[in-house]
Formats: sequence, structure tokens, C-alpha cells
Amino acid sequence: MSPLRRPTSPFRTSGFTLMEVLVSMFISAIIMTGVLSSLDSAQKAVDAIHNITLTERAGPQLMEMIRKDIARLAVYDAGEYVIMKGESKSLRGADADRLDMLVYGRSTFPQTHPFLNRHIHAPINEVGYWLREREGPLDFLELYRREDFMVDDEPYGGGNFAMLNDRIVNLDLVYYAKPEFDPAKEDNWDSAQLASLPYCIELHLELEIQPRKSGESLKILGANRSLLEFQDMLVVPEATRWTFRNRLFPQIPGAGGVSDPNQDPTSEAELGDSSSSVTGNVGSGPGR
Repeated sequence: MSPLRRPTSPFRTSGFTLMEVLVSMFISAIIMTGVLSSLDSAQKAVDAIHNITLTERAGPQLMEMIRKDIARLAVYDAGEYVIMKGESKSLRGADADRLDMLVYGRSTFPQTHPFLNRHIHAPINEVGYWLREREGPLDFLELYRREDFMVDDEPYGGGNFAMLNDRIVNLDLVYYAKPEFDPAKEDNWDSAQLASLPYCIELHLELEIQPRKSGESLKILGANRSLLEFQDMLVVPEATRWTFRNRLFPQIPGAGGVSDPNQDPTSEAELGDSSSSVTGNVGSGPGR
């Protein structure tokens, strides 16, 4: 006699038990936790390195901007040597030197012409680099580039201000008159008083990255890279200093007895020796 068998239902299917499902979910949770931890660490590392890279690029970019303005000093036909003025200043105990100058080049901010009724850009501008106190955190300063349309009676003031960086720790400028082995340092420079331009300007700039990245850089990179220092020598071109020393002034051909190269020789001969009595366009400067 065969034993009794439980009748099987045609709708019964095989599957996992509750214990098997719980174990698989536990293993999946452990794997996801490890993956998410790795992604979080990688994201923090990317943020820290990206922030440091941006700050390292900001310093050279600021110095290159100042270098280009110094290379385009408007020394030709400069009245009373009013070209450059550097002042040693401090804000909240930090170096906050200021530099103002006259610069050739297309203005950044256009002005509306009163007769043409359209925006125009000036070929010469007043440019300055100023530091101001930052609202909020007291540890940093804001660096602005000042630009004034053309040249007015106050060449070292006024104009439009554009912020370049808001995490400046200090900005120190030192001026050297001559390229010597042990040159004398000047903290201030006024081209109107000294009747000369400096040979070069030593620039020392300190920036700080975002404070929330400081701890990450210390943990990930093994060093606190929150404070970055930049230093460079900005040399004034020799041609610019030569033009400033010799006081070159523009002359209109044919005006004041200066002969026009396109003038008819016969008509020039009729003028006699009047053209020969006119002095050249190089004035007598201090020769410094």
C-alpha cells in the first residue's frame, strides 16, 4: 500500500523564503554603503582640488592684468608727469597698497556720445587697483579695478569700479628706481614728484580659498593649502621710460613751421629758412 501524498496545486511556484530575501537585502545595503562612501570621498577630493586650482589661476590672472596695464602707460604727451601714483596703505592691519595710472587702450565701460547718440570707447583711460573692506567676514579684502573714461582733472580718482576678487589677504607693492645689485626700495611712487617712472614694481599677493575647503585640503592633500602666495616683478618697458624721460610731444605736420613730408618742394623753398628754425618734437626732460 503506497503512502498518502499531499495533492499538489497547479498554481504553486518555487521562490525565495523570507530569510533569503532579508539576507540579500542586508548584503545589498552593505555594498551600496561602500559605493556611496567612495563617491562622497571622490566628490570632496574633486571639489577641494577644483577650488585650489581656481585660486591658483586667479593669482596669475590678476598679476597679468596689472602687467598689461603697466605695459600700456600713456606717457606720450603727458602733462606735468602725471602718469603713475602708487600709495602704501593698510586696511585692518593688512597691506592694501593702491596703484593708479594713465593707460592706453580701449575702455571697458563705454560712454554715450552727446552728439552721435551712440556708445563709444575711449582710447585712453584712468586705471587703478584699489582694495576695500569686505562686508561680512573681516578676514578678507576686495580688489577692484577702477576705470575712468578719458582723463579729467582728477586722474587718480573717480570712475567705475569692477570687483576682481573678494578673498584678498594682502597686496604689497614695492618700487625700484634702477636695476642695481642691491636696489633701494620705495613704498610710494609719484611720477609727478619724482619726474620719473620706476624700473620695476615688485608685487606680493596673498589669496585664500573658500574656508569650507580648507579642512578638506588638509585631510585629502595632507597640507593646508587654504592660503596661497604669489610674487612677481613687473618691469616697466624701457621704451616707455625713455619716452617719459625725453618728454615727447605730438606735432601736426605743417603747423608751427614743421614741414609736411607730402608738401611740394617748390612751395617749401619759398618759405625760406623758416622751417629750419623750428625745434624738433623731443623736449628737454630731466634725463632721469
